[in-house]
Amino acid sequence: MRSDRCLIFQRDRTVLVSTGAATYPEARDGIRQFAELVHAAGAYHTYRITELALWSAAAGGLTAEEIIAFLERYGEHPPPLTLVAFIQEVIGRYGLLRLTGPLGGLRLTGPDRGLLARVADAHGLAWDGDALVVPDSQRGAIKRALADEGYPVVDEAVLAASAPVAFALRPDVRLRPYQAEAVRRFVERAVTGGVVLLPCGAGKTVVGVAIAAVLQSATLIVTPSRTIGEQWQRHLREMTTLPPDSVGEYVPGREPPPVTVVTYQRLTARANGRQATLGALLDWPWGLVIYDEVHALPAEIFRQSASLQSRRRLGLTATLVREDGRERDVFSLVGPTVFSVPWRDLERRGWISPVDCVEVRVRPPATGAASADRILAAKLRVVRRLARRHAGEPTLVVAHRLIEVAAAARALGVPMVTGQTPAAERRALYDAFRRGEIRCLALSRVANVGVDLPDAAVLIQISGAFGSRQEEAQRLGRLLRPKESGRRAVFYSLVVPGTREVEFAARRQRFLVDQGYRYRVVDAEGSAGS
Repeated sequence: MRSDRCLIFQRDRTVLVSTGAATYPEARDGIRQFAELVHAAGAYHTYRITELALWSAAAGGLTAEEIIAFLERYGEHPPPLTLVAFIQEVIGRYGLLRLTGPLGGLRLTGPDRGLLARVADAHGLAWDGDALVVPDSQRGAIKRALADEGYPVVDEAVLAASAPVAFALRPDVRLRPYQAEAVRRFVERAVTGGVVLLPCGAGKTVVGVAIAAVLQSATLIVTPSRTIGEQWQRHLREMTTLPPDSVGEYVPGREPPPVTVVTYQRLTARANGRQATLGALLDWPWGLVIYDEVHALPAEIFRQSASLQSRRRLGLTATLVREDGRERDVFSLVGPTVFSVPWRDLERRGWISPVDCVEVRVRPPATGAASADRILAAKLRVVRRLARRHAGEPTLVVAHRLIEVAAAARALGVPMVTGQTPAAERRALYDAFRRGEIRCLALSRVANVGVDLPDAAVLIQISGAFGSRQEEAQRLGRLLRPKESGRRAVFYSLVVPGTREVEFAARRQRFLVDQGYRYRVVDAEGSAGS
């Protein structure tokens, strides 16, 4: 293979990328714009070119010709004609269907009347001249169904009238260059909605606040938890000229403030057999709806909140990857990705902390069956040694199961935080950690999103949710706030050889490998110190 040609094409639309090639960094950064990483072990990383990846590329302005030219430039051989045809077909379908018109007059249009006729028959839509009538109530469902059928709808419908809210960023607020670019792209490109992808610690909330300040309209912010909602309220009060009483949590039965925060659970909760909160908020003249941690939106319990289709929609998350394969729901219900940046680029510029990723192989005693109790005991011995190695450094120990969290807290003599911890106690422990009064916390899955502990420098992962790439990225994100000392943070993942944990770990790490991170695999006995 020529050193500058590092792509090998497979029949199943996967592409092998040689990590040893001189052009690997630029080839990786190029292919990730229209393909998804599926395997990252060994000398070759495997990417798959999918419909969703190609739609996102098309929404960002990439053409089929540009993608094919890239493959020709870096391929060991020309791309197969079947792959070229697939790219041309999928990119060609983007924009064939467009949603236009105001509320009460939504129309699905397109140049291919035969395609519109098939859509009309399949979904029971009536004709109005050369367009199809889309009832307001079916807007989200039709878009999601058509995306599943391979025809993404470009939503250009007129937004509902919104209530203006005069506010701005405070004069002393300075956005980082990439934050300002994310704001610009959303305001200019996201006609009805779009997604901004940024790593944890890079200021996604700041971007959301800045976009709201530019649009100056009534804003609904939907979050996964009250803790994250409180962080939004604090940022809005500190960063903008909004009066304190213009920002608040949604309270049923009361008029929502101009900028309202509500959890996904509250938004979709049922009372007396109906979704009272969703109904009340749907009727309010929002100009912007912000979905924080939008990767949670496709879950069945959350999907109904996307019926807020007549408002401009902003999705914020570190990663859209999901193990259920429903990423296209975000594309169809919120919008395409309008801004993302490789995590390591931000690290090189000093905006997020460098992190060393270490997979620690933990071997239980050779005699006897490797029961769950024996495995946990072996992991706790390693946790204690790692804690001693990093004594005095702000450390988080996280686990998937509550029994593991409790065992780690006892082994280290530190407080623990789980979903069962009262909100006031949880806030007090987090505040004590931020002040340096507590140097170590044991955390359950509550640590996955929205935990603002910027000084955390070490994270020890005892276990995770099987092969969840999203969880791995969220947990590493707890370490990404730049450290005053300038030291590198350390992310430890404990894995037992000979079990499915090895398989799960490889899958969990895939997204971070795509971002340029590398895991160093070490044996616990030789790495954890004494």
